[in-house]
Amino acid sequence: MQGWIALENGSVFFGESFGYAKTIEGELVFNTSMTGYQEALTDPSYAGQILMFTFPQIGNYGCNKESYESKKIQTQACIVKEWCRKPYQGEMNLDEWFRKEKIPAIEGIDTRELTIMTREVGTLRSVMCTDGTMTPEEGIKRAANMSWPSEENLVAKVSTSKSYKEGSKGPRVTLYDWGVKQSIVTNLAMKNRVTIVPWNYSLTEIKKTKPDLVFLSNGPGDPDHPDLAPVVNTIKEIVNEIPVIGICLGHQILGLALGGKTYKLKYGHRGGNQPVKDIENEVVYITSQNHGFALHELPKNVQETFINLNDNTCEGIKSNNCWSVQFHPEAAPGPMDANVLFEKVKEMIDG
Repeated sequence: MQGWIALENGSVFFGESFGYAKTIEGELVFNTSMTGYQEALTDPSYAGQILMFTFPQIGNYGCNKESYESKKIQTQACIVKEWCRKPYQGEMNLDEWFRKEKIPAIEGIDTRELTIMTREVGTLRSVMCTDGTMTPEEGIKRAANMSWPSEENLVAKVSTSKSYKEGSKGPRVTLYDWGVKQSIVTNLAMKNRVTIVPWNYSLTEIKKTKPDLVFLSNGPGDPDHPDLAPVVNTIKEIVNEIPVIGICLGHQILGLALGGKTYKLKYGHRGGNQPVKDIENEVVYITSQNHGFALHELPKNVQETFINLNDNTCEGIKSNNCWSVQFHPEAAPGPMDANVLFEKVKEMIDG
């Protein structure tokens, strides 16, 4: 059956539908990774978004639960140039997986043209239809009038509802789940006793976990969302008493807590080939990234530690008793260049 995606700028792209028949809305974004489609699709940072892959064929090695970054697909929908019908391994192919999780998808669209459009005008509000319940003209109007997904408190939607523990030895790390990827939990649990807590834990609740360090996770949406203001205030208090490390959304919220500001990027950084420079050591890492907002206007007591070599945006900060990075040192998917940063967790705890 034919499917289409209508954009707020009036454009419509037609293709063949697969997966679950459905009409949805979301923010259109693209990912440049050549592998790791399972990790990307199950990354909670993509909540509220329609994910398009720039690599021409997706699904070549099937779908396995071992590669999931959360318990389910987090994207609203998926767009590919072509999906692989007969992967050489895996429990399911892409179509079967999408049908099981009720995710609509389209193939056959000129993803290069759509990517170029997105890079020129920025991320776009979009409506995708694979069930024939709406006309493209109706889709354009709906896209132009819909709210941005980041206007919702997406963090509350993807966070755990109750605390749980991972890891059996080492220092105690309390990890805020703002949409945490499983690979972050796995990396931390190798050498630490990790307590994963809901998104809005107070300082009193954090102290009950007796942390040697508090870790701020990745996640979706706008870090300056009004519902997250109490969280930012809590992090202000925590930094004064407990060492803090942040990744991605955690980096942005830490920056806000320290007095910086955030802004929405034109089309974000999503993929496994983002070059960042360690300013102090003059080292370049190729990193995995997935974010649509960035830090700027940092106060004098906050030092910028990493910059993005494509657009010079802030990729890392440090201040008294804390540091953070915008990129994903756990990769998944992506290069493992920056994985060494997890070794600095113990250094931070030891002071």
